[in-house]
Amino acid sequence: MYRLIRSLLFISLLYGIGAPVWAGNDNWEYRVVILQGVTAGGTIKEITSGVSVDTKKTKALNELASDGWEVVAVLGTLVADHVVYLRREVNR
Repeated sequence: MYRLIRSLLFISLLYGIGAPVWAGNDNWEYRVVILQGVTAGGTIKEITSGVSVDTKKTKALNELASDGWEVVAVLGTLVADHVVYLRREVNR
């Protein structure tokens, strides 16, 4: 029960700041994305070097990168949800 309440509080906090915003005069637009963990339906694939890659998360980040978003920070732990902070120039 505690874990559920903690998760709901965390998501509600991110929801309030998660929408794209403009930061002062820096000409940057910011976005917060929550990438759900493996238990939420991630697709793990082992590549030839022996590293495991979540193809669902990789595809989502590649699509954002093609739109000009760059990763600023990532918070999360192994197998859990990850919060990715992104930014891009407003003049795009």
